[in-house]
Amino acid sequence: MLDSGVRIAYERRGAGQPVVLVGGTGMPPVAWELCGLRDALVDAGCEVVTYAARGVAPSDAPPAPYSMADMAGDLAGLLDVLGIRNAVVIGYSLGSFTAELLVRTRPDLVRSMVLMAGAGPVTGVLEAVLDAEAELIGVTGRLPAAFLRLQTLLTTLPGQVLLEDEKQVREWLELLGAQDDIWASPDGAVGQSTAANGWLRDPSRIAALADVIVPVLVLAFEADLYFPPRAAKVAAEALPKGTFVTLPGAHGGLLTHPAETTAAILGFLTPS
Repeated sequence: MLDSGVRIAYERRGAGQPVVLVGGTGMPPVAWELCGLRDALVDAGCEVVTYAARGVAPSDAPPAPYSMADMAGDLAGLLDVLGIRNAVVIGYSLGSFTAELLVRTRPDLVRSMVLMAGAGPVTGVLEAVLDAEAELIGVTGRLPAAFLRLQTLLTTLPGQVLLEDEKQVREWLELLGAQDDIWASPDGAVGQSTAANGWLRDPSRIAALADVIVPVLVLAFEADLYFPPRAAKVAAEALPKGTFVTLPGAHGGLLTHPAETTAAILGFLTPS
């Protein structure tokens, strides 16, 4: 249990340079294992920490709303408890927001960062999604599971698959339906959504990247609807030590292009 009173479930694997994997909205820690990144990092000589962010089972889901200060504070508290400093922090989507705020508030904890599918200014598509989530929460007090499944489907599978591969689409729908219990409670989905919304609406967010002095890989996926390469490039150029990489053909690249994503991250961490 952290000083905040929130219980955070975590796992440590391997030995060596500490690496923390920070998941996206509703992302269970097992996803890092399924995509192969965790094991690849362990094999590369790293100590890898994965955890379930507040709201995601089996961690606690305090009453919503949450803020990114809550999310980054939980991660800082976890690293303090584990005695970890100078870590490589790898964030995906919402996890990128957490990593950005962590390095600004607790620079002693961060050696370098990878921001995947979560860096850059708000695009029109993303603004429409933020508005839809906020309105749903305002009207119903929750985010329906069917809405979350639709979002994940449309933002993970490439357009060609959505258009032509009905079998794969149905398989993903079945998989997503089986994961409705990833949230510790309905407050988890609402809380993480409100945290992301507040973060992305902050007008000072991009300018603050100029103060991040650690090396940062901004990893974009070519067909990402929320953080396309043109947006991610803005973030990379604002970072004093930013490196920008785009993975061609990828949409939700961590899950649809795991080998290419892993190679890009390992290349950043162990340059030749």
